Amino acid sequence: MREQLPPAEADSTQRRYEGAPLGALSRRPGRIVLPAVVAASAALLLGGCSGDSGTASVAKSSKPPTVEKLAGALKCKADIQKKVEDYRLGACKADKTLYTFVTFKDNHAKRGWLDYSKDYGGTYLVGSRWIVVTDKPSKLGPIQAQYGGTVERGRGHGHGRS
Repeated sequence: MREQLPPAEADSTQRRYEGAPLGALSRRPGRIVLPAVVAASAALLLGGCSGDSGTASVAKSSKPPTVEKLAGALKCKADIQKKVEDYRLGACKADKTLYTFVTFKDNHAKRGWLDYSKDYGGTYLVGSRWIVVTDKPSKLGPIQAQYGGTVERGRGHGHGRS
């Protein structure tokens, strides 16, 4: 159809099919498209800067604190009790309070461990890829101040810690 029309009419017919209004400039689409692409890219980049909404995070790094660093916030030395593929578990006692520290390879492993463990009661300070467990939530302040995290409570069904 374009070959049969004079060049001016063929150009306007093509713009009509492409959704461009008649009389619009056909050679400068970058003037509008480029700023729109830049604005959309900036919005996506800035939107990716938000933190993990599931946990408060003071120390923002991709690597979680180690069991030893978590214990160090309470001025105790963790005794490593279990090291497996998905997690590492240690414990220590400070000021007559027992603490359990667990770090995980990912947050999926952490959530699975936490969901299972909550049946045993206790209080859990939960961060990104780490958990601290104790029976005395008031004693979690130093770790929370240094590493962030949110407090979750176990269910406690009369067995284990409550």
